[in-house]
Amino acid sequence: MQEVLIRGKFGVEILKDGGGAATAIGNNAFVKESRSNFVESTLLLNGDTGMLTVKSKDTIEKIIRQQYDKNEIRALHLNVPSRTLKVEHDPELVDAKTIEQMLTDGPTNNSHDRQQLHEWTVKVLHDGAVEGLTLPVLAETAKDDTNSNLVDHMGICSGLKLLTIIISGIFWIISLVSAIDEYLDYLKYAGIISVVSGMPPVLIKACHTVRRFQLDANCMMVIAAFGALALGEYDEAASVAFVFAISEWLESQATGKARKALGEIVSLRPEYAHVLDEKSGEITIIPAENVPLGSLCSVRTGDKVPADGIVIEGSSSLDESSITGEVRPVDKVAGDEVCAGAINVGSTQLVIKTTSTVEDSTLSRLIALVEEAQTNRSKTEKLVDSFAKIYTPFVLGTALLVCTVPWVFGAEIGRYWTLNGLIIIVIACPCALTISTPVTYSAGLAATAKRGIIIKGGSRLEIFDKTGTLTQGRFALDHLEIIGKEESRKK
Repeated sequence: MQEVLIRGKFGVEILKDGGGAATAIGNNAFVKESRSNFVESTLLLNGDTGMLTVKSKDTIEKIIRQQYDKNEIRALHLNVPSRTLKVEHDPELVDAKTIEQMLTDGPTNNSHDRQQLHEWTVKVLHDGAVEGLTLPVLAETAKDDTNSNLVDHMGICSGLKLLTIIISGIFWIISLVSAIDEYLDYLKYAGIISVVSGMPPVLIKACHTVRRFQLDANCMMVIAAFGALALGEYDEAASVAFVFAISEWLESQATGKARKALGEIVSLRPEYAHVLDEKSGEITIIPAENVPLGSLCSVRTGDKVPADGIVIEGSSSLDESSITGEVRPVDKVAGDEVCAGAINVGSTQLVIKTTSTVEDSTLSRLIALVEEAQTNRSKTEKLVDSFAKIYTPFVLGTALLVCTVPWVFGAEIGRYWTLNGLIIIVIACPCALTISTPVTYSAGLAATAKRGIIIKGGSRLEIFDKTGTLTQGRFALDHLEIIGKEESRKK
C-alpha cells in the first residue's frame, strides 16, 4: 500500500502497522510477521500434600529465576487454582523437558528449596517447541531491559533515601548531646550534616512547587530548617529535617504500594491469544490486543480468556475471581458467555468465539474504572486542597511578620521572635492533611479493587464508616420497645 501511494506522488510514512505480529485477513487466516525466538510451554504441578499455595508459588518462581537468565526464560505465569506454570523460553537454550527435570530434581545449591519442590510432581503439559507455539515480538518486549533497569534504579534510590534518613537521624541525636554539657557544645554542628542528609528530597519537591508559583508544606519545612541554621540552632534544624524526611519517605512508601496494587490489576489483562484457524486447526499465538471480533480462540488449561466471547466447543471450569471476586471456579459449557481475564482451571480445552475486542472487554472496563476512580477526588480531598491554598500563604505571611518586625526593637528581641516565627511554621504545617488524605484514598481504592470491589472514586469511599459498614451517614430510630410498664420512671 505504501509503495502504491508513493508511485502516486504521495509522501507516505508508516507510523504503525496494524498487522502487529499477526493480522487477520479473510476467514481467520493469519499472516505471520515478526516472531521471537521464544515459545510458550505449559507445565502441570501435582502434589499429594494439597493445593499449590502462594508461598510455594513464590518459591518456584524464585528457583527458576536463580537458575535461568532473561535470554533463556523471559517470563513466568504461575496460576495457583489450575496448578499450571506458563513458561516463555528459548528452546534453543533451554527446552521444556530441561525445566521439568530441574523442578523435579530441585536446585543443587539449596537443600531447603529442593525439599519443598519434592512435594510436587512436575510434567510438561504442552511443549511449545513441539507444538510450534512461537511467541510474537510484543512492543513491550523491546522495553523489558529498560523497565528492569528502571525498577532496579528505583529500588536503589529507595535504599539510598532510607540510608540518608538514618544518617540524618544519627547526626540529629549527636547534635542533641551538645545540650548536656558546655564542653560538648561543638557536637551541635552535627546538625548541619543531619540537614544535608535529610532535606534534599524535601528541597526538590519545594523547588517544583515554587516553579508553579505555589506554596505547600515542603516550602514551609525548607524555610524552617534553613532559618534555624541561619540562627545557629543546629539541633532544631536537624529535628525538622529528620522528622519531615521520615514523613516524606512514609508517604512515598504508601503511594508506591497503592501504585503497585493498581499495577497488579492492570497485569490481569491477557498478553496473548491462541487463535484457532477453522480450516487447518492450527493455533497461532498473537498479542491479545490484535484479536479481531468473531475470531475463534483456544483456551487450554492455564490459559487466560483473551476477550469476551461465547463457548463454541468444550466444557471446563473458569476462575473468574479477577473479575467477580468469587474464588470458586465456574463451570462453562457450549453456549455460555465468558469474560476476558478468566483462567481455564479445568482439564479440557475450550474454544470460544470472541464477541468483543480486548479494549471493549469486561476486564478492560474494570481496569478503566479503577484508573478513573483514582482521579475522582472526594469532597474531603477538594476541601483539603482549597484549605491548604489559603492556609499555607496565611501562615507563611504571619510567620514572616513575626520574624521581621521585632528586629526593629533590637537584635535580641528580633532573634527571639524569629525563632518563634520558625516554630509557628513547623507547628502550623498542614502536611498531616495535605499528604495523608490523598494517599489514604488511593490506597483504599487499590486495596478494594484487588478484592474485586470497584469503588468509583474517593467520594463513594466516604460512605463506609469506621467499622467498614456501608451506610448513608444518617441516623434514624428503627425500633422502640417499651419494657417494665408497671414501674415508675423514678424506680
